[in-house]
Amino acid sequence: MPPTDHATTDVKAHERQWQERQGGGLQERAYQRSGTRVVIHCQFERIRRALRLTPGLRVLDIGCGVGHLLAWLARQTPGRYFGLDVSLNSVSQARTADPGLHVIAGDAEQLPYGDRQFDRVSCNGSAHHLLHLQAAIHEMFRVLVPGGVLVMYEPAATPLTNVVRRVFVHNETYESPADLSHKNEFTRRAVAAALLEAGFGGVAISAHDFLAYPLTGMYVDLPLGRSQAAMVRLSRLESRLEQWAPIRALARLVAWRWLIVATKPMVHA
Repeated sequence: MPPTDHATTDVKAHERQWQERQGGGLQERAYQRSGTRVVIHCQFERIRRALRLTPGLRVLDIGCGVGHLLAWLARQTPGRYFGLDVSLNSVSQARTADPGLHVIAGDAEQLPYGDRQFDRVSCNGSAHHLLHLQAAIHEMFRVLVPGGVLVMYEPAATPLTNVVRRVFVHNETYESPADLSHKNEFTRRAVAAALLEAGFGGVAISAHDFLAYPLTGMYVDLPLGRSQAAMVRLSRLESRLEQWAPIRALARLVAWRWLIVATKPMVHA
């Protein structure tokens, strides 16, 4: 069981309420903008490659929201796809959109699954919402089979992104109570340490989304986010720029997302 205190309990309760009231709607509105959707699908493809999916695998997406990633992955690679989210409204939307998904409401810090149930686990922008990241990562480790892969694609907490959020979007319109309380604590060092402590190996963290993604506005409705053609061009340009080592170094400073990949060892000490 994760540790609890009154402050944490309050944030968790407010987080559930916010996700029920706003979370799913923000996701859906962003996904419906054609330019933003181009960038989101590029992110999905990055996650798919990191998961190393093959047909027939059991995949769990934690914090699945309205189910866009799960449904997209299922279209790319046949398998058994499961999702868990704190919001009943989001779960209902995900089930309605794709009845083939196995989506339930639940708590990532106390996963309602048995040991070694999944070949892959993903968190797409959800892990930084967890108030007790260490407890949740232990649960992810528990439900993965030996050799299973965990992939997290999360907002980067860097000096640049923290300043931009604080100046432009630091309010409950676009960020949840968990975001506002501790998003800046989701650092590379903290995540890597939590993964290693839980028993994961092969931890790799790479920086992405330094050009097209911030220009979409994501949840904020910016003009470029409505232009499919503009985002296709920007995404292609970004992909080419990432091939240059100096640009990759710069991207670590200005990127908006981290791709975090870890593997459960075949034999756990």
